[in-house]
Amino acid sequence: MTAYVALGVVALVVIALGLLVWFAYRAGKSNASVTTAEAGTASADGVTQKAEAMAQAQADKPATEDDVLARLKGGTA
Repeated sequence: MTAYVALGVVALVVIALGLLVWFAYRAGKSNASVTTAEAGTASADGVTQKAEAMAQAQADKPATEDDVLARLKGGTA
């Protein structure tokens, strides 16, 4: 009877260790996925900011040569 109890305890310990390893593996996989997603978001934000700046520069450009010269003289070009 004592042997069966000891065998049961060993089986529970092995199962608990197996579940711990499985949980750690899943947590690490999730963490890697989140890190990759955050890097992608940061990259997309940078590209968006550059595109917005280019669009704003296009919208703010002077329409005529006189406007260009006025902006150059005023120091805002």
